[in-house]
Amino acid sequence: MLGSAAMHALLFIPWFRLESWDIPLPFSLPVLGDTLSIQPFGVLVATGVLLGAWVAGRFAQRNGLDTVATGDLVTYAVVTGFILGYFLNGFFYERETFMEILRDPSLLFSTWLGLSSYGGFFGGILGCFIWKYRTKKELLPYANAVCFGLPVGWLFGRMGCFVVHDHPGKVTDFALAVSDYQFGTPPYQPRHDLGLYEVLFSLAIIALFFALERRKRRPVGFYCVLLPLVYAPVRFFLDFLRAAPLEGGDVRYAGLTPAQWSSIAMVAVGLAVWQLAVKPRMAADASGSSSV
Repeated sequence: MLGSAAMHALLFIPWFRLESWDIPLPFSLPVLGDTLSIQPFGVLVATGVLLGAWVAGRFAQRNGLDTVATGDLVTYAVVTGFILGYFLNGFFYERETFMEILRDPSLLFSTWLGLSSYGGFFGGILGCFIWKYRTKKELLPYANAVCFGLPVGWLFGRMGCFVVHDHPGKVTDFALAVSDYQFGTPPYQPRHDLGLYEVLFSLAIIALFFALERRKRRPVGFYCVLLPLVYAPVRFFLDFLRAAPLEGGDVRYAGLTPAQWSSIAMVAVGLAVWQLAVKPRMAADASGSSSV
């Protein structure tokens, strides 16, 4: 399947991995010690949060929304998203370590459970409702701005996944496979990289959103519906490319990954937002316009 070494190098993406940048400190700090480790994944995720928030703010400004309130909503969504994403990742993917932390909470300061993308999404939704409860503002227009900016943040987040190869897939001869994937046991073989595929998919979603917005203004809540309905089905099928659990890939529940079950739930969320929030608002706006 792989052919000669020369052809192998030409056909696939060469193996690389960005390691942390370790900066010695002149003094020791709690938790950090005497070395500051800057992780490429963390830098890219932070960049994504900032740029996604900026895009959401610009969208809010163009649509007559309070940019400060938009930034406030982003903060709520990001904080709750990271918290729930962290603990749900532990619950579904690192169950033994998660149970140890429950028995000894002090391990939270020395153990990393990872982050679940869908845990972050559902945590972000929770944060939106907390924001609505505390501010008493109308949620749908501001959530619409956040959903418009989210693919930009997601692009950089998945770039972080790609440069550290967090999401290895099955062995393949597909041209976008990463060659000599340092995963599993030798001999190393080219594998799908789900982080890379989501980088490309995020670019496609960003292009779609900007093209739709440029042509005409969409109904309030439009992107709250479109985002889950575009992202979740593709994510569902991409997860069939993941490495098997015996190879160190994601755990399966009834034959599906946690992300695939979450994709089904996310489609339901998109349809519910359409039926319960966007469609009634459109009907009310049309009725108001016709009565003028």
